[in-house]
This record gives sequence, structure tokens and C-alpha cells, in this order.
Amino acid sequence: MISFGMADLLFDVLNGVFGMFFFIFWETEIKLNIWLVTVAYIIYAIWNSVNDPLVGYLSDKPKKFWKKYGKRYPLVILGGLPAILTLAAIFSPPYLDPISGAWIYFAWILITTCTYEFFFTLISLNHFAQYPEKYREDRARRKVGAIRMALSLVGTVIGYVIPPFFIEYGDPSSYMRMAWIFAFFSLIIFGSTIPGHRESKELKLKYVKDQASEYKLSFWKALKLSLTLKNFMAVVLIFLLDSIIGASLTASIQYVTKYILESSPESSTLILAGFILVALLSLWPWLILSNKLENNRKMLIIGVFLNTIFLLPFMFAQTLIGMTISAIFLGIGGGALRIGRNPVMADAIDEATVKYGQHFEGVLMGVYTFFNRFSLIGQGLIFAIVHQFTGFNPYATHQTELAKFGIRMHTSLIPMILTLIGLIIFILVYNLTPERTKEIKEKLKELNL
Repeated sequence: MISFGMADLLFDVLNGVFGMFFFIFWETEIKLNIWLVTVAYIIYAIWNSVNDPLVGYLSDKPKKFWKKYGKRYPLVILGGLPAILTLAAIFSPPYLDPISGAWIYFAWILITTCTYEFFFTLISLNHFAQYPEKYREDRARRKVGAIRMALSLVGTVIGYVIPPFFIEYGDPSSYMRMAWIFAFFSLIIFGSTIPGHRESKELKLKYVKDQASEYKLSFWKALKLSLTLKNFMAVVLIFLLDSIIGASLTASIQYVTKYILESSPESSTLILAGFILVALLSLWPWLILSNKLENNRKMLIIGVFLNTIFLLPFMFAQTLIGMTISAIFLGIGGGALRIGRNPVMADAIDEATVKYGQHFEGVLMGVYTFFNRFSLIGQGLIFAIVHQFTGFNPYATHQTELAKFGIRMHTSLIPMILTLIGLIIFILVYNLTPERTKEIKEKLKELNL
């Protein structure tokens, strides 16, 4: 279970390096025009949306090697090394004039980010799809979910708190050094995930047994059918909006540190450490509450609400201490959300399996990732529009009060409003109560699924 969860740690390391520094590196260090950065980022996100469900479909399409090597494990192994190396390449462009070399930089972003995403999808999608396949019972899922989220928070420490110590504002080469240092450590982490993703003999035989039924479901039919699964799509919606929170907050922290607090990169580590420490410490109490409630739906609602409403203090904090206290409150909601999200997704996938009488977790996770990637488009557009209308100047050391207000808006206010709307929709639509999920599990046993 720990080895399996180490993949979540790895993903947070990679996501931390990418999410925290992509925009501030290309906009304020390389000084590429914000709209070129945003357009390249949007194309990358669109590629994600096309790439992910296709990888999901291909991973579910029967292969001869399943019986010997497994279904998910070989793809996890294939994706790790290239994903780590191409992430480092994103922060290693040639040094050019940002105006005359703008289109070279644009092409560099496209090639490196799209290549990175393809290999990252190979490992992440098959990891997520393996979770409901390997762990069938609620208590096991909650236990593994807690381990995954704990390790994910450790990954957040490594990927979000430590990198600022390796960079210096105004020195683009420091970002490159940081990226390659973390690539080396990511390779070590990746090695630790290998035992946990090896599939048992029984699971391999199950894959072979299910081959015929899985292959009958074409990619486009599976995509179409997934859109008719209201509970699955409700989960997709709430995770999409929560991802906008994560993407916006992650990318905003360095802007907050550099332009609102006007401090060094290391100051951002105190803000992030406050969130991570409290989120980690709160996991066990939230897990106890979750087991007591035995209601995955209710647990997710609590987590999303707290994780959203505790964004509001970021709008008013003026000092490093104030920002840190805001992050501490957010960590309470973050812990609740991390306990609630995996079991709810597994319940929705179980319902889909019963409804159509066959497993197609890979395609469903591809569809989930397809829509989840729109959070990147949302975050990119929010940044570009806000910076455009508030007069953000990447060449200026000190920003106007309006520009600072804009940074606060894309840090908290805009993502908070969007997610609260999504939470209302989720409450109205999602109906997998404990009684309903019990019926689904009994039906899975009856169908030998």
C-alpha cells in the first residue's frame, strides 16, 4: 500500500515544480508575452484533453502481455522516466530575446509540455485506474486512500515547499538548476513505486478473463456512455472546479510572495508549510470521522465546502504571518477533502461497472482527466485576463495596488466562487448514499465483477 501510494507522492512533486513555477518563470523571468504563454498553455491543456481519454482507451484495449506482465504495471514503468526528464526540459530553454525569439520560446513550451503530459498520463492514469481494481472493499479503500493522501502531502512538501530554496527571483538559470535537481530525486521516488504497482497473479487472470467484454466497448461509445452517468459527471465537475483552486493557488503563491509581500522565494515555504502541516495532521481525525460517518458523499461535501470557504482569508491577509494563518485554515479543509475524494470516485466507477456490466475504469479515468484538464485552461485564462485588466507589469519590481488586487483575485476569490457554485450542483445531483453503494457492491458480486 505504501509503495502504491508513493506514486501520489511523485505526482505532487512533479505537479509542484510545474504548477508553482511555470507561469512566473515564463512571464516574469523569460518575459515572454503573457498571452503567448497563455495560448501555449491552452494548447497544451487541449492536448491533455485529447491525449488522456485516448491513453485510457488504449490501456484498456486487450494485449497479449496482460497475462504475463499485467495490464497497468508495464505502462506505469514506461511513463516514469520520460515524464521526469521532459519536466526538467520545460525550465531549460535556450537564452533568447523574448521579443525576437518569442515564437521559438512558444514552440519550446508546446513541445516540452505536450511530451511531458503524454508520459505523465501513462503513469498517472494507470495508477488511478488501478486503485478501484486492486482495492475492492470500503475499509481497504479508505485505508489506502489515507496512505495515498498522507504520502501526497509529503510530496507536496518536497514539490512545493523545498524548490523555492533553489531559485532566485531575477535569475532564470536558477529555475533550470532547481528542475534538474528535482528530476534526480524524482527518479529515486519513481523507483520506490514499482513494487506497489505489480499486479497479482489473480488480478492478471481477471484482466484476461474480462478481455472479451472490455474490448466490445469502443472508445467513442465509452466516452458517450460516461456522459450519461450523472453521478460520475457530478464527481468530475466538483473535482474540475477544485483543480482550478489548486492550479490557481499553486501558481499564485510565487506572485503573492514576490509582489504582495515583496519578499524572497523562501518566504513562500512558510505559507505552504502551514497548509501542508495542518492538512497532514488533520488526516487521521478526518479518517476517523469518515469511518464513523460511513458516508462518502457527506465526507466529500464537508471537505469541498471547507477547502473552498477557507480561501477567503487570502483576500485580506497583508503580511507573511497573515498569509500563513490563512494557509493553516485552508489545510483543515484540505485534509477533509483528501480523505473524501478517492472513495467517492471509486463509488461512481462501481456504479458505472454495474450499469454496463463490464469494467472500463481506464476509459472513465481518461474521461475524468479529459474534463479535469479544463482546469488548466480556466487557470490560464483567469491569469491572463486578470493581469490584462489590472495592469500587471512583468518588468516592474513593484506592482500597483490594482495589480496586487488582481493577484488576490486569482489566488482565492474567483476560484472560490466557481467551486461553491459547483458544490451546490453536486449536492443536488449526486445520490450515491451508503445504502445505494451497498446495493452496488452486492450487485458486483452477483455479476462476478
